[in-house]
Amino acid sequence: MSEIRWQKPLCGGNGGNTCLQIGHTADGTPVIRETTHPTELITTTHQGLRNLIEAAKRGDLDHLL
Repeated sequence: MSEIRWQKPLCGGNGGNTCLQIGHTADGTPVIRETTHPTELITTTHQGLRNLIEAAKRGDLDHLL
């Protein structure tokens, strides 16, 4: 995969042991990873990432916590 430009990690309140990063490849493909497993990547589309963020904002994913 081409070089990825990562955003600052988003870490939970447990001392920073659970961090996610969202970035994008040179061609703009959105990518997600956990900082504890930096080589395991999830790629998605812009619409897929938008759907995930909007669902989280609405609370649709709260049952997973």
